[in-house]
Amino acid sequence: MKQLEGGRTGQIWRNGDTVVRPSGAWTPTVHRFLRHLRRTGFQGAPEPIEISGEGQEVVSYVAGRVCEDLGDPSVGSERMLISAARLLSDFHSASEGFLEVDDEVQTWMLPPREPREIICHGDYAPYNIATVDDEAVGIIDFDTAHPAPHLWDLAYAVYRWAPLSDPANPGVAFSLDEQLRRAQIFCTAYGATAEERRDLPETIRGRLQALVDFMLASAAAGDETFTEDVDAGDARLYLGDITYIGRHRDRLLDALR
Repeated sequence: MKQLEGGRTGQIWRNGDTVVRPSGAWTPTVHRFLRHLRRTGFQGAPEPIEISGEGQEVVSYVAGRVCEDLGDPSVGSERMLISAARLLSDFHSASEGFLEVDDEVQTWMLPPREPREIICHGDYAPYNIATVDDEAVGIIDFDTAHPAPHLWDLAYAVYRWAPLSDPANPGVAFSLDEQLRRAQIFCTAYGATAEERRDLPETIRGRLQALVDFMLASAAAGDETFTEDVDAGDARLYLGDITYIGRHRDRLLDALR
C-alpha cells in the first residue's frame, strides 16, 4: 500500500484502485449517501466498498491531482475555479432526495443545519478536489458531510476558493480585489441566486464560527486531530477571517451583484 499525502499522516493509504482510511460513527451513513450519489448518476465521488471491523473504511480511488495551493498556476486558474463551482452545483443536485429515501438511523460528524435541503460536503476546499487537465473532476473525504441548506456549503466553498482570507495570512495567494473577483466568478458558475448572493457574507461568517465552535469543543473533549489544529492556530485564523470578511462585507456584496 502507498501512503497518500495530505492530512492525517500515516492513516490514509492507497491500495491499488482503493483507498483505506479511518472510519467513524458516521461512516455507515456516509456510505449510504455515496451509494445514493451513484444511483443519481454522479460519478465524481468515491464508491463505498466496505467498513472493516478494524476501524477502517475502504472506498474507490478518485483519480486526479489534489493540491490545496491556490498559488499554483493550475489550481488557482480561472478555469479550475469555474469547474470547481460547476462540480459543486452538480453534487448538490445529486445529493437531493437522500434524506427522503434513506430510512435508516443517520449519524453525521457535524450537526445538521436547518433547513435540511441537501447533504452538504462540509469541506469543499481545493485539498478535497481531484483535478485533471486543470479542471475539477472529483470530490474526496466525505467525513464532514451533513444535512444543511445549499448556501451553507456554497459559503464555505467560496471562502476556500476565493479565498476570502486575510492576505496577511500564510499561503494566501490573492489580494482582496482578486478575492472579490473570484468570489463573483464562483457564484456565477455555481448558479447562485440573488438571495444567496445577498446572504453569502454573513453565512460565511456563521459557517466559520460554527467551525471554530466545533473545533474547540472537539479539542476540549480530547480529539487529538482537533487539538493539533487548535494548537497550530487554525481557530485563531478563522476568527481573524470572520473579522476580515465583516470589514469588507459591503465590497463583497457589491462584487457579488
